[in-house]
Amino acid sequence: MNLLDLPVELLYEVGLYATSPALPQTCKVLYAIFKASPASYRARYLATCIEKSHPREDAIITKILRYPICNEDVLEAYFRITPSKAESWKRWVPELPRRLFRSLAPNLKSSRSPSAPRAPSRRGRRTLQWTELDHPLPFLRYLYTCPHIRPPAVNSHEGYALRKAVQTGFVPLIQFLLSHGATPDSRDGLAVLNAIHRRDLLMVRMLVERSETAHNLPEGRKAEAKRRRLEDRVSVTPEMLRAAVKCKAQDIVEYFTKEKGCIPDIHTLLMLE
Repeated sequence: MNLLDLPVELLYEVGLYATSPALPQTCKVLYAIFKASPASYRARYLATCIEKSHPREDAIITKILRYPICNEDVLEAYFRITPSKAESWKRWVPELPRRLFRSLAPNLKSSRSPSAPRAPSRRGRRTLQWTELDHPLPFLRYLYTCPHIRPPAVNSHEGYALRKAVQTGFVPLIQFLLSHGATPDSRDGLAVLNAIHRRDLLMVRMLVERSETAHNLPEGRKAEAKRRRLEDRVSVTPEMLRAAVKCKAQDIVEYFTKEKGCIPDIHTLLMLE
């Protein structure tokens, strides 16, 4: 008898004992078995991994969120089987895992119907527009409304999530992150520089300017709500202006100089001549 002759239930127990992510990768049969495992088993697997690794109390939820198998169903199952730790979950702010954003790429392919709205890309190709249903927005909405934990730190890893959203033009994700406190000034305003390289004035405005709208008003009163100007999220720098000049994004150059009062340095002035 070999390992594959065991019943699925026993294979699951072997997986819990091994707590090795390599086990399902050993053959196609095991991969299919563990891929089809229910959320309750995956929650037990995470609980076992945490128990064996002995992380600091403040890092437990952060570590769980890093596992690729962790989704809304698995996380809810984990909360159900570990009720004794409920008090500690709300004591610490977890990190926002990079894995949720690492695979983001320009939305050139999609399973949505051909009639879905499209927008032209910089190179002449037509790209499908991102929607509220695209990964990882549904899971993020769950994390930021989950009653069991505190909302993750949106600026984790030097604003990695916002930078990836800008790089891929994922406007709904950018709006979500900004609404939860993301700041585009991390790493010398790299998110803004990415938007400049895309030559996307609307995205640059979205990152720089902060506005307050009456989203919570009844539908009949939304039309009466006035947009109120607030302090900008990030100050426009001469480096940003120089990047816009290099990209030949004239509309962004005018926005920085005329609306934001950014004064070009000597190097930028020479480029403008």
